[in-house]
Amino acid sequence: MLRQWFSSLVNRAVVFVLTVVVLVAVIVGAVIHLADQNRLVPGGTSTAEVMFWVVLAVILLLGPLVFLVFRRLMAPMRDLAEQIADRHLGLRLAPVRVGGGREIRRVADTFNQILDERNEVLDSLAEREAFFRSLSRSAPIGIIQTDVLGRIEFVNPAFEQIMGSDPRSLINSYLIQGVYDEDRPGAIREWRAALASGKVFRGQFRVRHRPDNELRWVDVMTAPIETDDKSIGTITVVRDITHELEVESQLRDEQQRADVILGVLQEGVLMVDNRGIIRYANRAACTFLGAGVRWQQGNFFALVELAAEGEPLAREELLGRGDIDSLYAELRNGRGQQFAVELTLVRLHRGEANERLVVVLRDDSERRRQEQRLSWEATHDSLTGLLNRRAFSAALVKWLGEAPNLVTASVLMLIDLDHFKPVNDEGGHLLGDDLLRRLGHLFSAAVRQSDTVARIGGDEFGIILPACGLERAAALAEKLRAEVEALTIESGGRVFGVTTSIGLTELSAADASPREAMARADEGCYAAKARGRNTVVTVPVPPEQ
Repeated sequence: MLRQWFSSLVNRAVVFVLTVVVLVAVIVGAVIHLADQNRLVPGGTSTAEVMFWVVLAVILLLGPLVFLVFRRLMAPMRDLAEQIADRHLGLRLAPVRVGGGREIRRVADTFNQILDERNEVLDSLAEREAFFRSLSRSAPIGIIQTDVLGRIEFVNPAFEQIMGSDPRSLINSYLIQGVYDEDRPGAIREWRAALASGKVFRGQFRVRHRPDNELRWVDVMTAPIETDDKSIGTITVVRDITHELEVESQLRDEQQRADVILGVLQEGVLMVDNRGIIRYANRAACTFLGAGVRWQQGNFFALVELAAEGEPLAREELLGRGDIDSLYAELRNGRGQQFAVELTLVRLHRGEANERLVVVLRDDSERRRQEQRLSWEATHDSLTGLLNRRAFSAALVKWLGEAPNLVTASVLMLIDLDHFKPVNDEGGHLLGDDLLRRLGHLFSAAVRQSDTVARIGGDEFGIILPACGLERAAALAEKLRAEVEALTIESGGRVFGVTTSIGLTELSAADASPREAMARADEGCYAAKARGRNTVVTVPVPPEQ
């Protein structure tokens, strides 16, 4: 618009000047023509002199006229310039209004339009700046705006608190000066590299908190403020992470201590997700998984097989139980190693995406061995390894209960040693114990695997022969009697041996209790001793039964 106005103004001035020049040329030409014909010039006057005076007269006549016309033409321009200056300085609030030509009025209108648009932009920028400053002042993190040279133009209260300085001392200072001396070269290098590549700068370094002169760690993010053709400055966000780093350091220390503790534990400790992917395993757990197995990111349920009470334990079944306080199971790993384990499972963040399972595996082999040993000791004679009286009584109750269901009767055999006391008294208790052990082995070797052999007293043994029949039992008793009689032990130049008095009786369904069967067999032993010992006596079931 201004270009068009100036072009129109120049065109008018050129036309006016050309008109004046043409007019002057016409007048001068006419004068010269008359002078040549000696009509206006007296004798002796030259043509040049005539031209001079004519030109001078024309200038004197037309000069003021030209000046007045040009001044009148430029008067609206002066008024326009004054109004523009007043409007720019804020002395004039009304729009620019001038007279004159159409072009000048268009210039005034254009200026008014441009100024209104400028004011709208300034108002919008002012609103945005007010919003930014209000937002940044209430922000919990430090916000800094700098110019292209890195000088601070704006800081919010959070950054003032981080630095421990008032805004007057921060404004117009260089942001990089707040960085601790040892960290500053690296920060400058990384900051320049990030801005040169147009990327956002991220870094962590220390700053000095001025009141107490202590160092604080901050996390910094700087982004350039750019237009299409130039860079205006930068905006920087600063977050105090001193406490976070202290907490992280404490957590690392706790993690290290936990790793040390878990590393020396005999129990295997694993953490897996709900798919079974292993996230952590201590040294003991690696033993269960198989030495040398790369468990990282492996699946626990693929690396091992679990079974409880002889039944395979699948992942779904294990997870379906919820938390498991104590589960006795068998574990088999990919190397074929088997372990008796006690499994404990705790679920963390149940049902969430980050659910984790803590699995603790304890080697239960020793406990089970101890349990088996205690169970064996509770049911066996420690000297001979045969069942003791309690286990023999339990077996007797069992087979008495089975008596109605058996076609062939079961038989109870009681064996009482003859002359065992002289062996103990003369040969010593060690010799007597050795003899008892040999007799126990002899009785166990002579019977079937399904038969029950027990030491039920000091020199008294009992045998239960299920579904054997009295005739076969009598033959076995006679065989045992002969083998015991042939068994001798030499000690101190002397030979020691014993014989047996054996009582037999059938187990009857009519027996009210084990005592009745035991009483009949015991009666047979007494009868054998009464007949001179080393004898087998069968006591039949009473007819009334």
